[in-house]
Amino acid sequence: MYYRKLIHLLLIVIVINIMVPIQLTYAASVPDSSAILSALTSTTAPSGTGSLSALLSLLFDKILGPLLNIAGNQSSSAVAGNIARPPAKPPASSAAPVQDSGVLRGKIIVVDPGHGGSNPGAVANGARESDINLAVSLKLRDQLQKAGATVIMTRQTDSMVAPAGSTNNQDLAARLDIAEAKSADLFIAVHSNDNEDRQIAGTMTFFPSGKSDELAAAVQSAVVKETNSIDKGTSPATFYVLRKTSMPSILIEMGFVSNPTEAARLNDDGYRNQITQGIFNGIVRYLNNR
Repeated sequence: MYYRKLIHLLLIVIVINIMVPIQLTYAASVPDSSAILSALTSTTAPSGTGSLSALLSLLFDKILGPLLNIAGNQSSSAVAGNIARPPAKPPASSAAPVQDSGVLRGKIIVVDPGHGGSNPGAVANGARESDINLAVSLKLRDQLQKAGATVIMTRQTDSMVAPAGSTNNQDLAARLDIAEAKSADLFIAVHSNDNEDRQIAGTMTFFPSGKSDELAAAVQSAVVKETNSIDKGTSPATFYVLRKTSMPSILIEMGFVSNPTEAARLNDDGYRNQITQGIFNGIVRYLNNR
């Protein structure tokens, strides 16, 4: 009798104290049966009354649960430890650095700084092409040699390659003679550009028609990446030092001395280092893909 009266009393209290809040808040959320049961047993069941607690659990699951349509339902907040979370995004992968992997060891590379001596090339905005070409070429020589390549410079001072008094064509022929005599694997001609339009700027790379396009593309993209210069692309050309070579060869125009901004960059040693790194990276990528 005692339990029956207690059950009836608890039923009335539960209905009064639970139904009203549910009616007011049901539209917003579904109450958590386990949370309600936990509250009931913790506030109404005295210690040592395990049977009463079990009875309350049975009463809630079998009577109040179906009545309130909440038995066996759990809100997502009731299982916070099991909330489904979107998988963490993997960190963005950066472009892989160029790996030499020894491809330059044993390679013979001719580096040809354009112009020199009585033929300074383009001169504008305080920039002298022959000086810029030589400065970058010497840096490139050092970096290629550190990687194990044998580097042949067509000139290492401000001078023509052919004997004094020679024509420009004879000077160009002398450069190619060096490459052919050394059985070079690659021929890299380093130049700076010029244009009547002072607004034109950018890097461009030429290759002999029908060959060396992959080398030109590799060097062009690498230099643009390192310097963030305007990409003027690659193109076949009939320059003497390209059409007469038997090995893969390119002629890179690093920038326009006729453009004041670009001339200042070409005179800057830090920018020359970037150009050098780009040419080096392009050569390595080309050889890695062979």
